[in-house]
Amino acid sequence: MDIIRHKVLVWAGIYKLHTKRYYLGVCHDVYRVFVIVMLILVNIQHIIYIYLRAIRGEDVPWDIILLVITMIDLIIKVVTINIHSKQIDEIHDLIKAALFDPTCTEDETILKKNEKQINVLLKTVYINVTVLNISYNIYTIGQRVKDESAVIPAYYPFDTNPWSGYLLAFLFEWASMSLWCGYGLALIDCSVACYYTRAATQLKIVNYHLERLFDDVKIQNHKRFQYKDLLDRSLNIKFIYYIQRYQNVYRLIDTVNTAFKGGIAFQFFSVTVCLSFCIYKMSYSDIFSVEFQFALALVLHYQLHNFLYCYFGNLVEHESELVCTSMYFSDWPSASPRFRRQMLIAMARWARPITPRVSIVPVTMATFESTVRLSYTLYTVLKSRSMTMN
Repeated sequence: MDIIRHKVLVWAGIYKLHTKRYYLGVCHDVYRVFVIVMLILVNIQHIIYIYLRAIRGEDVPWDIILLVITMIDLIIKVVTINIHSKQIDEIHDLIKAALFDPTCTEDETILKKNEKQINVLLKTVYINVTVLNISYNIYTIGQRVKDESAVIPAYYPFDTNPWSGYLLAFLFEWASMSLWCGYGLALIDCSVACYYTRAATQLKIVNYHLERLFDDVKIQNHKRFQYKDLLDRSLNIKFIYYIQRYQNVYRLIDTVNTAFKGGIAFQFFSVTVCLSFCIYKMSYSDIFSVEFQFALALVLHYQLHNFLYCYFGNLVEHESELVCTSMYFSDWPSASPRFRRQMLIAMARWARPITPRVSIVPVTMATFESTVRLSYTLYTVLKSRSMTMN
């Protein structure tokens, strides 16, 4: 499923195509630029539609405003990925590096479990986006069947009142919204989550081996004390290997932060704005009304996007906090003073956890908790104000 995710992002013109055919690579680069231009034009069409309704004194549907903000979020993420193509390639090279290969059956078990979790995540996202796309398409066509005056909420330079014009506009809207804004945006978020979970898995492997670093060394003469690192000289090589593996994880997270910081930063901003619209709608709607349920579904949807980042980012921080603990749980008293000094130097670095960040904002569950608390506080204030006015 992870391979399918990468292929879909390449086909959508979001990720770069790596091929030995020069002209095919050039054509794909042109296609990536075309995708950005198309997404910008689609969003401009929606903005023009909002502007025309505003100058005519008509009410602007709040869900169209959310659609525009979501499209801007997608455009920023796609542009950010295009700008940081080298960092994206570096991320994939780090994941495929020999340092991340399994060294024993326990490593293979941990990695297979991680792959299953990624597959479950991606399957859930695929099913969710597919159901939403089908529902959106049925809703759009159904509105036209019920009301002949229904239009696509975007500006088109041709008449969309006839069925032929309406279907043409619908196909263009479907291609941009269902494919790119649906699968494209969701898979970009899943990609970051997959990078985080791979980093957390590698840290889990490092913790597993550090805790058992001295277990395989057998003392031959039990009558006198012997340092295990002097009995088995390979312990020093193993310890350096796990330090390098940890450093590779740090480089991976640092590169992910660099490549996606613009998109994730706007993600938090756009979700905050969209939540404000949804919560304002909920504040003066009846709790059993369709409007309230729809707004609540959108709140859960936007919070799910934040949860995807923060949960897996929190896993990285949690596993990195356990590295020093794993070293303490090992049989470190059996190591020589020289080896212990090396351990202390490494633990001084490991004492500071690896925390995915967007500038100064940590991508952890603490941040997600803050957004949930803000949403609830905002809803309470607006609901109280609405009840007071009534």
